[in-house]
Amino acid sequence: MPRQPFLPTFSHLEYTVGALALNNRPELASAVGRCIAIWSQADNEMANLFGTLLGTNYKVSLAVFLSLRQSTNQREAMKVAATIKLKGEKYLFFEALMSLYQSLESERNALAQGCFGVAKNDMNVLLWMDIRDHVQFQADIHSRVTREDQTPDPHEILKKNMYVYRLSDLKSLQYEISQFWDAVMNFNSYLRFNNDAHQQHAFNRIQNLPLIQAVLHELRS
Repeated sequence: MPRQPFLPTFSHLEYTVGALALNNRPELASAVGRCIAIWSQADNEMANLFGTLLGTNYKVSLAVFLSLRQSTNQREAMKVAATIKLKGEKYLFFEALMSLYQSLESERNALAQGCFGVAKNDMNVLLWMDIRDHVQFQADIHSRVTREDQTPDPHEILKKNMYVYRLSDLKSLQYEISQFWDAVMNFNSYLRFNNDAHQQHAFNRIQNLPLIQAVLHELRS
C-alpha cells in the first residue's frame, strides 16, 4: 500500500520528527535502506538495457545514458531506441517496464530525499514528509517564536503534510523493486540471446511476475 496521509487516520500517534528519529527504529531504517539499495541495482540494469537497445559499444551507450541526468530524458531516449529495436510482445514488455520504472523511481526518490519521523505508540510506523514541506514547517515555527505568536496547534502545517508508511508497506515496496530488477535483468539476457531456450523460458517467467503481469494486463486492455 502507498504511504497514507497522517490526517485523520493516524492523528492518535505520538510522533517525533528529526534527523535522529530512526536511531531507535533499526527495522524501519533497514527497510528504507534495502529499498534504496535494491533500486540502485535495478537502475543499473536499465542502463544495461539502454546499451542492449542501441546495440553499439557498451561503454559509449552507458556514458550517454548516464549523461542524460534527468530521468525524463533517459526514458525518452530509451523509448526511441525501443520503437526501432523491439516489436510485438517484446515492445509491450518494454512498455510495462517503463511504466514501472517511472513509478518505482518516484517511490525510491521519496525515501531517499524525504524527512522522517517515528511514533512512540506504534513501533511499525514510519512518518514521512517532503523536504520542502518540512522546511516550510520549520520556517513557520521560527517565525512564530520571533513574533511570540501563540497558536493552539503549532504543528498544524506538519500534520497536514505528513504521511505514514507501515513497515509492511516498505516490505511490499522492496518486493516490488526486487521483481522489477529481476524483470529488467532477465529481459536484458533475453534480448541478447533470444534464440536460447533457457532465455525464452526466463522471458516467459518474468512476464508472469505479479507486478509485471498487472501492468501487462492494463496495457493489453
